[in-house]
Amino acid sequence: MSEPGDGPPPLTLREMPPDQRPRGRLIERGAGALRDEELLCCLLRGTAARHCPLRVSEELLARFGGLAGVARAHVAELAGVHGMGEAGAAGIRAAVEMGVRLARRNASAVKLDDASRIADLLGPEMRLLPQESARVVLLNAKLHLIGVEPVSEGLLDQALVHAREVFAPAIARRAYAVVLAHNHPSLDPTPSEADIRITRALRESAKVLDIPLLDHVIIGGPSVAYPEGWFSFKAAGYL
Repeated sequence: MSEPGDGPPPLTLREMPPDQRPRGRLIERGAGALRDEELLCCLLRGTAARHCPLRVSEELLARFGGLAGVARAHVAELAGVHGMGEAGAAGIRAAVEMGVRLARRNASAVKLDDASRIADLLGPEMRLLPQESARVVLLNAKLHLIGVEPVSEGLLDQALVHAREVFAPAIARRAYAVVLAHNHPSLDPTPSEADIRITRALRESAKVLDIPLLDHVIIGGPSVAYPEGWFSFKAAGYL
């Protein structure tokens, strides 16, 4: 029973006028006009019939701490939310992957000659990773993308990020130069002492192998100290 003073319960999608439903508003006004929970609602398929997709979307945001948390979650975690189903969870994961692939394709079409473009290439994916991971970006003589190869998964240290893991793909694929990138799941791109040691060791290996290490970029999120959301060892004078 409702307590005195409680307001009326929020409307379900079926109770809303068609022009106020998220999908109708998206068609009429564009996706930019929708709140986070409304965007998620448009992706959901397969939610239990007795559950309102908009309420399920609100629960997803609350459970995972916002859109970034939802984007990081695995299918099983998403499907475990009350009222969700595997179809809805798969729809969310597919939408996230589409965004990552489009960002990577757009970034790879340009000359990757500075940290901002490396961050554009890898940031959409790496900011969503739940653990620290490293990638090596392989470049040709015109500094266009050859490919991106995984280096390590888990806490970054010299035992995991050895020169052979970084430079072996470059040798195999005849890359002219490489860029190392790794993420900080905290989204603070401030380099650690281990990050600095790794960069210095790889710098020396690059000289021996004659494969330039153009940069080491730490992917994080925008902050007062790092408004761009990344740290460049080249820009900081380490390379």
